[in-house]
Order: sequence, then structure tokens, then C-alpha cells
Amino acid sequence: MTAPVQDSVIDIDRLLAMANQIGDFFAPYPEARRQEGVRNHLRTYWDPRMRAALLDYIGSGGCDLSAHVIAGAKALLETDAEKKGYYGPPKA
Repeated sequence: MTAPVQDSVIDIDRLLAMANQIGDFFAPYPEARRQEGVRNHLRTYWDPRMRAALLDYIGSGGCDLSAHVIAGAKALLETDAEKKGYYGPPKA
């Protein structure tokens, strides 16, 4: 069990479980769609403090997270993570 992140809106163990549940939902999709789906969900529905805690955890190793959850979370850094709304799957 990991220690809770200080000043976090939610316990890190719960945060990781939620992130992996999102990853499980998108697991059957093609690779690009999985990553985009995770990124969009995190950007649209997660509090900025939750996203920051997840990215901090990933920055310190990210064990216990599926690869497409890590990729989707890192994709937040490439976009405006504060912008709300779902923008659909990537164009083929």
C-alpha cells in the first residue's frame, strides 16, 4: 500500500484504482483510441488536483498502472489539461 499524497483531493490508492478502471474500460479499443480515451476522461472529469497527483505518481515510477493509462495521462501534458470537454477519438 502506498502513502497518501499530501494536499491531495483523494487517497492515492483510490486514485490509482480509478485510473486503472478507466484504463480497463478503454482496453478493448485500438491503441491510439485507448490513450485518447483515457486522456479525455481525465481532462473532462477529474479535478486538476487529481490529475496532478496522478502525474506526480507516474513521474516517480508509475508502478501499478497499465501502460495505456500512463500514456493517456502523459498526453495531458501535450494538451491544455485545464480545458474541459470531450473532443472525440483521434482522426484515422
